[in-house]
Order: sequence, then C-alpha cells, then structure tokens
Amino acid sequence: KSSPVESEMVHVSSSSESNISNNSISKQPCGTPIVNSTDQTAVQTACDVLCRGGVVALPTDTIYGICCAVHDTEAINKIYRIKGRSFSKPLAICVASVQDIPKCVEVGSSSSILPKLLPGGVTIVLPRTQALNPALNPGYRTVGVRVPDSQFVLELCAELGAPIALTSANVSNGPNSLSIQEFQEIWPGLDLIVDGGQLPPGTGSTVVELTETCFTIIRPGRDYEKTIRVLSEEHHLKNLS
Repeated sequence: KSSPVESEMVHVSSSSESNISNNSISKQPCGTPIVNSTDQTAVQTACDVLCRGGVVALPTDTIYGICCAVHDTEAINKIYRIKGRSFSKPLAICVASVQDIPKCVEVGSSSSILPKLLPGGVTIVLPRTQALNPALNPGYRTVGVRVPDSQFVLELCAELGAPIALTSANVSNGPNSLSIQEFQEIWPGLDLIVDGGQLPPGTGSTVVELTETCFTIIRPGRDYEKTIRVLSEEHHLKNLS
C-alpha cells in the first residue's frame, strides 16, 4: 500500500556536523563523525544530533541500528532514504523505560506482561496512541515498541525526553551489523556514528503482536523462548503464529 509520507531526501549532515566539535570525535573520509559509546559526552552528542534532525547509528542490545527522533518527520524520511527502504515497511520505536510505553501505545491488559519481557530483546506491537507522530508508519494502527537492554540507548532516550524511531543499520534487506565497519555503505548518509565495538553474535529482537487474549510472533529473534514462555505458560495467551 502507498504511504503519504513524502520521500524527498533531507540533507542535514552539514548543520549537524558543524555543531560537533568535541575533541573525542573523529571523522571518516566520508565526513561522518564517529564517537566511542564509552565517551562521557557520547549520549549528549547523540542527543544534540537528534535534536537537530539528524540520523544516528548506534549499538543496541542486539545489533547496530540507526535512529532519529520520532517527532521529526524529515528525519524519518531520511532513514528510509539512507536504507533504500520501502515506506510500506514500518519502523519500531524505543523508549527509556517500561513506564514510558503507555505514552506511545495502548497497553490495556498487557501492563502486567511488559515488565517480564522488557528491558530486553523483544519488540512488542500494540495499538498506537494519537500522541505519536502521524508521519511515523502512516496507515498502521499499531507500532512496535522496544525498551532495549542497552544502557546507552536508554540513556539517549531519557536525555532526549522522547521516543526514538529505530531500525537496523544496513541497506534494506541486507545482513545485520555487529560492528560499524559492516554498514560502511550507509555512512555517508548518517550524521553521527556511535562506535560500541564488536557486538556479540546474535540476531535482532523477537517481534510479537499482542491482543487481549492472543499473540502472534511476527519475527523470531533474541529472547524468543522467553517470550513464548511468558505469554503462553504464564499468561495463557493463545499463540496464533
């Protein structure tokens, strides 16, 4: 189905980079700044870039991802252009804590389930609230939400004070990235790269859609067995997968 989100490329790299002057940040030949995730200024630097409409690559608890501020429509468009991703494919969002989830989705009876799966490698799909930017995944009544088991990502969301839109750091349909070198192809389109080193082997998050009585595994991934156990055995939801 077609998306009403416009697909024009939004160029914000020059303005984002011009505000990055920290001595701990290096630049690659493509001009994209890189900061180490352990640097004391890394979270604030990434937050500043997001606030200016930039797109940031960063390590998560599963694989490397690229993100932008959920409220920034132009930055959302840029993510799709960087990846060559179809606008028909939705983006997930990340929040700083389980307590922030009801601001973005209608939790309903899932409120007792969420703390058992999050923070962790699970993306939970629930009906979205009207508070979310309508340009994020237009035409979709649901959205996937994450609370990653990643101190850097959680601190970034907390510093930003808003959710981030997050997807894998690769060309659309390409392999997942466990180091920043593995997504060099998209470096020129990024405004900042946060280097967390080589991540341990693994997969992306398990994506599961919840209703009041059922669940559907959209994509198996990290914490898959735990997800099945919590939903089927502990909460007795019907598995429609």
